[in-house]
Amino acid sequence: MDLEKPEKVIILTVIGVFVLSSVSSLSAFGNPITRQEAIEISKNSDLVKEGLAIAHSFSVDATYYNSSMVEQLKLGHNREIFENVPEGHGAWEVVWGINRGGGGYLIIVIVDAETGTVIHETKGVEFV
Repeated sequence: MDLEKPEKVIILTVIGVFVLSSVSSLSAFGNPITRQEAIEISKNSDLVKEGLAIAHSFSVDATYYNSSMVEQLKLGHNREIFENVPEGHGAWEVVWGINRGGGGYLIIVIVDAETGTVIHETKGVEFV
């Protein structure tokens, strides 16, 4: 009879630790926002609103970078556009091509993949 109690305590402790760690990991690592969500969020940036208001046509593309890649990008030549992404977060780079009918330009918007907030926006290269 005495052997059953310690076994039950150990089993309940192991189950409790497993449940707590599972709940903790689920809340700490939520699913990143989708590509479509990142595009929709980037539409609310000031530069994209201005660009779409004058656009004859436009194109949009989005690239996801996981947290490891973001940390690498912070060390490269594009570091200024990724420097405000919090450590451990992934990011979406949404690139809008604004065509004014006789040329245009690019707009780059960085969206935090975990929080869905615009981290950075910049007017990029002009094209003809």
